[in-house]
Amino acid sequence: MANKGGSMVRWNDGVAGGEWIWALDGGWDMVNCFARFRHSFELPAVPKKSATICITADQSYRLWVNGERVARGPARGYQSTWPYDVVDIGPHLIRGRNVIAVRGYNPGRSNFQYLTAGVAGLAVAGQIGRTTLHTGTHWKAIRERGIVRGTAPLSLQLWDQEHFDARADSRLSGGDWTQTDFDDSTWDNACKSIFSAAGIEGVTPWLSLEPRGTPMMFERSGPPMRVLGIGAGKCAAGYRAARNTFELRAGEELGHKATFDAPGDGEWVTVPATSKDGFRSVLLDLGRLHTGNIRLEVQGAHGGEIVDLCHTEGIDEKKLAPIMAWPHGCYAAMSQRYVCARSPAQAHTFYHHLGFRFTTVTVRDSAVTIRLRVSLEYTAYPLSKPDGTFEGKFTSGDAVLDAIWKVSAWTQQCCSLDAYVDTPWREQAQWWGDARVQGWNTFYLTGDDRLLLRGIRQIGQQQLPNGLTYGHAPTMAHSCILPDFTLIWMLTMWDHYWQTGKTTAVREHWHKVQEALTYFDEQMDAKSGLLKFDRRYWLFLDWSTLSKAGRPAVYSLWWLLALQRLADLAKADGKLALGRKLSAKAGQVAKALGRLIRKDGTMGDGYGGDGKLLTSASVHAQTLALMTGLPVNERVILEDHLLPFIRQEVVPAAQPSAYWITYIFSVLSERGYGKEVAAHIRNRWEPMIAHGTTWENFEGRSGEMSFSHAWSAHPVFHLMQIFGGVRQTRPGWKAVEIDPLLLGTGTEICVPTPAGRLELGWKPIGQIGHRLWGVVPSGVRATVVAGDKRRLVKGRFKLTI
Repeated sequence: MANKGGSMVRWNDGVAGGEWIWALDGGWDMVNCFARFRHSFELPAVPKKSATICITADQSYRLWVNGERVARGPARGYQSTWPYDVVDIGPHLIRGRNVIAVRGYNPGRSNFQYLTAGVAGLAVAGQIGRTTLHTGTHWKAIRERGIVRGTAPLSLQLWDQEHFDARADSRLSGGDWTQTDFDDSTWDNACKSIFSAAGIEGVTPWLSLEPRGTPMMFERSGPPMRVLGIGAGKCAAGYRAARNTFELRAGEELGHKATFDAPGDGEWVTVPATSKDGFRSVLLDLGRLHTGNIRLEVQGAHGGEIVDLCHTEGIDEKKLAPIMAWPHGCYAAMSQRYVCARSPAQAHTFYHHLGFRFTTVTVRDSAVTIRLRVSLEYTAYPLSKPDGTFEGKFTSGDAVLDAIWKVSAWTQQCCSLDAYVDTPWREQAQWWGDARVQGWNTFYLTGDDRLLLRGIRQIGQQQLPNGLTYGHAPTMAHSCILPDFTLIWMLTMWDHYWQTGKTTAVREHWHKVQEALTYFDEQMDAKSGLLKFDRRYWLFLDWSTLSKAGRPAVYSLWWLLALQRLADLAKADGKLALGRKLSAKAGQVAKALGRLIRKDGTMGDGYGGDGKLLTSASVHAQTLALMTGLPVNERVILEDHLLPFIRQEVVPAAQPSAYWITYIFSVLSERGYGKEVAAHIRNRWEPMIAHGTTWENFEGRSGEMSFSHAWSAHPVFHLMQIFGGVRQTRPGWKAVEIDPLLLGTGTEICVPTPAGRLELGWKPIGQIGHRLWGVVPSGVRATVVAGDKRRLVKGRFKLTI
């Protein structure tokens, strides 16, 4: 199968060695390809210090050492700079014989987080005392014969459904293949990965390797799954050979009857024998959405029993039926299948981590009573602590607002994987408009900038010749090129600078930024000075009825804001000439937009596709006009547009989505309308509490949207800013103002700034005012604002306002 020789991997951690290997059988056919690897080695003693290895795989791996799951990876990336992980396996090693076991996967196709190079590979290198660990042909490897290769995708954006037949491969029988006592004598030797050349650094397609630059995703046991109901029905035609088991299940009886004698949470479930061509089903609930891998355990199977698992975000609570209809281009089919071997006890952990709340377990072709246990191996980015709490904190004494904050924080955790993802359910794509809001959330939850910084780089790595970036990356989605998201990509470089005080993010990308700005210069309409709608691409702006054809004002307003921020970044990075050039361009665009300001001082929406001046004045345009400092009438915009909207006194023609409204919240809060913003958040987000995650849009499912989107989790930082009143006024949190909204029984917040934890609390003191206390990190200049009085505070402080 392979070329002679192999590629010696060059790592960036002072480690050399290892070859790209893969399983021999199956040859070049990589479609939905799973492979398993084993390697044993002897240790005369357990290392006293850490024992690290470098490991990577194209596309991904899961690692066990002596039967214990240790890690998964790598993070998404591009083959030209493929990421690898540094893993300490020391805690899992023993004296004597040790075994490393790896399950690898390559989809053989591209999707919304991976671009195939037509080749698969696993590479490992490490030095454990005097023992060298290097992948090579001496490793054992097999392609999985039990995998059904031609299954349907989980969604347009993701991998294929995993259908595994435990009867199909005797090489996996005889116990747990990850353990030291497993007999792998029937396994083949690994082969060198196809297309790799011997001993050449920078072998195609993995031209270089880089550390992932972010923490590894954690792995731990998830919460127990509660039985909600049991059901039964007749299997749909062709069920044994179904390519799409989600679609199969959607065509069958979906309802369940509530059961009051169900086993306890996380316990075994007894499933009686099924009728001929019939099924039995169990509906399980995690309590709220989680991300992770399903582990299925079966007892008493005679062989051939089919267990299908379908995962959903929501259910019809009256019928206890999973919500499976999805009449949309983003159709999701989150389903798996396991066909039992003849064994008194067996288990299988499905490979792909998914985001879901409810699981429908459907048993078919079972002539005997069997017992099942379904559990979750929870995995995510270490945004929260092991106990599920965050370093950032918010409590207000208002139970609803506190619950909204917790739900928003949890949604951010669910959408933080190896990258910021829009939703862990149907897509797991690194959409960059979403990522900007997620970065703000994260800064207030942990202060961690690494996912944002890595994402900025990855967006820049997939750039068109004309300078535009893709809306998410890495991706095959050529229909997802959003010019306004390219502008937001530039703005996130400013966000990173504002948070950290460092120009790291933009310094690497100045040449790419200028290439992108050239595109926008070329798209400027000579007559109006505004950006034209380019029909080759998807101009997003918002999920709303904003006019997008012609020369929409909102598009050019984003352009102006990006130019203003880039000018400031250039000056901060010492590029003074570039800063002046960008400022001059911003002034030119501001002048063009100024011609859209109407007689009452509000911002018009631009020109329609017919070239005529639009008569509308969206709240989007008013918001951006204030953000860019255009000479509009702020009083009229606030009193006639933004405040009536936020108070829900009027419904604008182009209503901002749950995502875009964050910009309106910011503008109003900064101008002293935090009370109105908090009331709006309370009203619009309260329905999301029961589900446990924030929705893609306010309409929830009726709007063909998902129930888990962190782009609407921004109450995390808005509530902390409003009630805590803490706002930074200089890059890197060098200076802050403290002006809390003194509403209710009191508030406590903690913001993890780069300088340290900034803590603040307040509560009423009878009729005399409010007691304010806090801790200001060293190096942060903090000013308490109370009416027309300003007072500097530092360290631990207490005062009455």
